Amino acid sequence: MTNMNKEWLKQWLQKANHDLIASKMILDSHPIILDISCFHCQQAIEKLLKLFLLANNQELIKTHSLDILVEECIDIDKSFSELDFKDLESYAVRSRYPDQFIAPELSEAKEYYQIALAVKELVLSKVEL
Repeated sequence: MTNMNKEWLKQWLQKANHDLIASKMILDSHPIILDISCFHCQQAIEKLLKLFLLANNQELIKTHSLDILVEECIDIDKSFSELDFKDLESYAVRSRYPDQFIAPELSEAKEYYQIALAVKELVLSKVEL
């Protein structure tokens, strides 16, 4: 992998980390805006899965679907089949607009944050940056 490619992948990781930081800040603040915390978890996972795919010389897939992205990851590495995103994909778009508003419980938002951290750990164990 060239230095330019590594830098590109590090930028994907940095953006995912920003989403994780935003999610955690929201979980730790009052009032808690849980739907936005979940949105950032979804965004972090999306970026991490794309990072993994890009690191494995795959084309960038322009989708918010974690299901589509993880299937592509599974084709490369079966350990991604152990991931369970629960209903997190709902927060990619639906949670952003009032007509489809969803309000998670605090325990659910914390679980999504833990899932995002697990995805980060898995991706970083598979990608050399």
